[in-house]
Amino acid sequence: MNAHDFAGNEKSMAFAVAVVARGGEIVVSGLMGGNFSLPMVQWVYKRMTIEGFMVGTLTEAKELMALARAGKIKQTPMKEEPMADVQKWIDELRADKVVGRIVLKN
Repeated sequence: MNAHDFAGNEKSMAFAVAVVARGGEIVVSGLMGGNFSLPMVQWVYKRMTIEGFMVGTLTEAKELMALARAGKIKQTPMKEEPMADVQKWIDELRADKVVGRIVLKN
């Protein structure tokens, strides 16, 4: 399992490290800031890769946030489904039939 950190802060990175599978990759695109530290033994044992990824400039991010505050961006469709249906939703994702996000709940 790979992990994508959209927040880019200390708590989100700690969570990503906890859930990434051995040999997995963590991609950080969030810019909230903070520091990240990891014991070298854990890094080597998990054989993980950590990569930073940027999809725009800081100016563009500020423009995007201004548009969001002005209500000019549509909210991502989101719905909750039971965890028991996880395989159904994996199949739907693979078939490119999911619009927005599915939140699985116990």
